[in-house]
Amino acid sequence: MSPPAPPEPTSRQQEILDRVLDLVTEVGLAGLTTRRIAERVGFTEGAIYRHFPTKSALVLALIDRLDEMLLGPVAEIAADATLPPRERIERILRHHAGLILARESLPIMLLAEAASSGDPALIERMRSVFGRYVRHVAEVLDEAPGDASGRRISADALASLLVGGLAGLAIHHRLFRDPEFDSRFVGEAIPFVARC
Repeated sequence: MSPPAPPEPTSRQQEILDRVLDLVTEVGLAGLTTRRIAERVGFTEGAIYRHFPTKSALVLALIDRLDEMLLGPVAEIAADATLPPRERIERILRHHAGLILARESLPIMLLAEAASSGDPALIERMRSVFGRYVRHVAEVLDEAPGDASGRRISADALASLLVGGLAGLAIHHRLFRDPEFDSRFVGEAIPFVARC
């Protein structure tokens, strides 16, 4: 059963989230403090707490924003039956990689925060995002022909493997800051796995 849809953020919450996303891109989740958020947004710390009473509430809102940034386009690409399955897989992977690189590995940071928090709401929200992502990829993979020998790995297992490869990109990007590797990953690894 999916968790209930989160309430729509207010315009003030949207404004705060926009600034928080920029801040997280710069300093990571560990460097995220209400003081920094307040300075970035131009509010008092108390005003931040009125909109997001806990760090968990803020992280939940960030996960919801990730859901929009990642899964909205993934769902569109997956549903585009005018493209062959392997091209859709490549576009999905490129979209995800682009988000990782543009937002300094935000998806893996949010996953790590949710997993380490022990907060059931955070864990369930990330589980929902990851589960829907894997289902979209698996549905496209189900349309693709098997390998030349006729063997076929289950679509959900392969989808998890592909998503895991992007987690590897996020970890490498966060730890090594190697633009040449990032470029090779996107330019070489993604087309390679999309053809498999």
